[in-house]
Amino acid sequence: MTSTRGALSAESVRLAAERRLRREARARWTRLAVIAGIVVVCDQVIKAIIRGQLAVGEGWRVTSFLSISRVTNHGIAFGMFPGKQAFVAVITVVALCGIAIALARLVRRNLIAATGAGLLVGGSLGNLADRLIHGGVTDYIDFSFWPTFNLADCCITVGAVLIVWGLMEGGDPDTNEAQP
Repeated sequence: MTSTRGALSAESVRLAAERRLRREARARWTRLAVIAGIVVVCDQVIKAIIRGQLAVGEGWRVTSFLSISRVTNHGIAFGMFPGKQAFVAVITVVALCGIAIALARLVRRNLIAATGAGLLVGGSLGNLADRLIHGGVTDYIDFSFWPTFNLADCCITVGAVLIVWGLMEGGDPDTNEAQP
């Protein structure tokens, strides 16, 4: 009788652990989606304000090295591939699909990677929306020593760093815990 009871307890523990792992995985995917959604909304609201307040080329000086200046980027990072919006949009969609496939397992078991993926996906979708709706990405953060960029670009960069950090953290798929 004790061995049956012990087997039931072990099976109950295993099933409970599996349920916990599924809940945690769902929570990470939810985190990714919520972060991505927040980034897209904030990015698009800020860009709409910039487009409503400034003409292309106009700006406000904030400090001696920082301005809010409206620029339309018709390419990708640092203005590469200017005037090729369809090409850049297709590349963005393909990259997002590749990123989703590559991160699927990591996001499921790593909170840092899920956060980074949410930032990266949200930023990419924000810039993609600009390309499709406005024919180019509205950039506005202008440090005098760096090309002009926007919130979506910041989120993409921070997201990529968090994903690399998540990869370095690893994680044990059996315990769902990141390894130190």
